[in-house]
Amino acid sequence: MNIFTTLRAMPDRFEQLLAQVPGDCLNWEPANWAGIPSERFSALGHLCHLLDIETQGYQVRIQRTLDEALPQLASLDGYQLAQDNDYPHQDPAVQLARFRAARTHTVSWLQGLPPSVWGRRAQYGNYGEITLDGLVRLLVSHDHQHLAGMQWLLMRLNADQGLHLPLA
Repeated sequence: MNIFTTLRAMPDRFEQLLAQVPGDCLNWEPANWAGIPSERFSALGHLCHLLDIETQGYQVRIQRTLDEALPQLASLDGYQLAQDNDYPHQDPAVQLARFRAARTHTVSWLQGLPPSVWGRRAQYGNYGEITLDGLVRLLVSHDHQHLAGMQWLLMRLNADQGLHLPLA
């Protein structure tokens, strides 16, 4: 599977996990976050975060890497975004549709880039100097972290709420 296929599959993969969360548990958070492999978000929070990081994070970073010589790329505070954008009160269907559209845009854009730009460089926070290729790989890594975070959250829902969510 190539990186574009992996990126394009993310909204569907996330939706499959989100569909396992009972509607009244979309904003549920455990008392103990020990072992979470991602940021500490509810199921709806993960979805909203993915959308914000796609549009305000990676799309901006990619554009700056293409347009500027060795730009300083900013990291975003996911918890501040959650507060600023009122994640608990967002409509999951709307957010999922927006994430799907944003990701489709990102992948189409990346697929249209010439090979000559993939080595363009930027400075990105604690990662130091990276290439555009590396930035896209970090996006895939971020996706995987949130898929793992959702699996962890489903585990906690089963354990803490006495649910018997199926392994779908």
